[in-house]
Amino acid sequence: MATTSEFPLRPEAQTMTVELGAVEYVVRFGWADTTDGGWFIDISAYDGAPLLRGLPLTAGENVLQQFDYLGIPGEIRVQTDGNDLVEPSYSNLGSNGKVLFISP
Repeated sequence: MATTSEFPLRPEAQTMTVELGAVEYVVRFGWADTTDGGWFIDISAYDGAPLLRGLPLTAGENVLQQFDYLGIPGEIRVQTDGNDLVEPSYSNLGSNGKVLFISP
């Protein structure tokens, strides 16, 4: 049975240490204030070694899908108001806009 956890977010750039599966990572969320911008995520190993940089938080898909080789055991998904196809805006991240980690 899958377990779903929500990242504890606020509508601002932020960095946190989180456990994804049984491994701790440093995760940074940022906002690209451009026409095609939006929220993005950087993921680093606990020691700070970069794994992913500038990965768009795109609704409707597993954000980690093409990075299975990293061995992160689960999915990161984005939604707003429970709609899997709507991405969070700058001002609703952490309230109506959610970033979820789903582990197997």
